[in-house]
Amino acid sequence: MDEIKNYMSRFTSVFDNLTPEEMAAHDAEIAKREAEQEKLERAERFKNSGVPERYQLESLDTYRADTDEQKKALNSARGFAQAVKCGAFKSLVYLGNAGIGKTHLACAIVRECGGKYRTAPDIVEELRRAKSFTAHETEEEIVNYYGRVSLLVIDEIGRGINATDEKYTLYQVLNARYNSRKPTVLISNFNKADFLQYVGVAAADRLVESANILEINGTSYRQTLRGTK
Repeated sequence: MDEIKNYMSRFTSVFDNLTPEEMAAHDAEIAKREAEQEKLERAERFKNSGVPERYQLESLDTYRADTDEQKKALNSARGFAQAVKCGAFKSLVYLGNAGIGKTHLACAIVRECGGKYRTAPDIVEELRRAKSFTAHETEEEIVNYYGRVSLLVIDEIGRGINATDEKYTLYQVLNARYNSRKPTVLISNFNKADFLQYVGVAAADRLVESANILEINGTSYRQTLRGTK
């Protein structure tokens, strides 16, 4: 933004002498520079969001929606992203077979809205390390951080080694996000019944108020993409 300030300062002393056409051109140039700066800052935030490298170039526009379920999932992602941009408290849960594009859609939402991507096992491990004497953050600080991130994607739910720790971690994070009214995207290979049973009554209760839960099944999305190359 310093570049924009410097650009504006060069014209401060001559504003009174500009014609309407020159003022319009000046305003257009400022708007252009601000848009370019915002684009750069947004790209940098996405790069540091934790989204896996293989999804860094993906977006909602690159998602192939060939089936009715995939089209419904894509529409839900677009609607969710728009709601988040408007400040709504929403949750989105993608369930179903491996390789059908759930993570692609979630990462594309992060591209649209900002936020953080983490896997459930990663968060469990962060909390485990926080118990060490050499830890730089406490468990409470980590939970508070994830509770207040503008948007949080939690992937690979149910794939961790220690289910008990993962369930408790999910409850802590979801409860913190519920209290701060922050949007969340959850991803799992479970079906709906197994997912709700896995996260537990308390966590499920907090999801019911705001969550749109979609099961996406069918042929592997990754296999379909490989077949087109």
